[in-house]
Amino acid sequence: MLRELQWFKRRFSLLFLSVLVCLLVTVSQKTWPRGDEVSLPPLKPHPLPPTLAAWQSDYKEDYFDYLQSHPVGALIWYDFPVRVYLESPPDNLSPSGAKAFQQWRQAGKKAIAAWNPYIPLQETNNPEKADILIYRQPPPVGRLRVNPETGLFDLPRVAAATTTVQFYLRDSQLRHKMIIRVNPNQNLDYLESNITHELGHALGIWGHSPSPQDIMYHAHTRDIPTISVRDINTLKRVYQQPTRLGWRLSGN
Repeated sequence: MLRELQWFKRRFSLLFLSVLVCLLVTVSQKTWPRGDEVSLPPLKPHPLPPTLAAWQSDYKEDYFDYLQSHPVGALIWYDFPVRVYLESPPDNLSPSGAKAFQQWRQAGKKAIAAWNPYIPLQETNNPEKADILIYRQPPPVGRLRVNPETGLFDLPRVAAATTTVQFYLRDSQLRHKMIIRVNPNQNLDYLESNITHELGHALGIWGHSPSPQDIMYHAHTRDIPTISVRDINTLKRVYQQPTRLGWRLSGN
């Protein structure tokens, strides 16, 4: 994720927050005051989850400064355990299709287990109750763009997996969901690490590590990484940051 110019980031943040307030008020017109009476909550930190609070390491290095900021602050969780939905297989699969789906689910379960010692996670079979939803489907393909140097179209890159965030209101609080889409058409050797990587984004690491030894490195490597001490050090710093998520909107 590229760093934006400070001027652009300030303008974008103000625009984003204004649009978000308008959307939230529009969606909930029957229960919310007028838009000019509502504003998003101020940035405040939440207490660290006990698992991260207890995390200690003699190795202090992290890559927090490489992460991307967001207008709502840190994209963190505060109610634990965080509920995770793994897509279930349809009933009409062939034997080979059912086997491939189960391999995908097994990779997802291993990814959840890998992060669970640091952020409490709990699987749920109900997508309506999930905070993080993981789907076995190709991510949306990006738009065709004209290369300014050649004048030709650059074909969009097909992503192995993507993570997107959605915001909503509940009990006068700004909340969020994370949607992970994992392309099923990829090498099984990379499947578990790809889901683990995207789950790192969904847990709040909104950016990438510059080191191929970290699970949050931005590209595939010959030696498939696992969650590193640097990953956890970074995760802990993320959860020490202020956020607008989980706090009541003002003007109510």
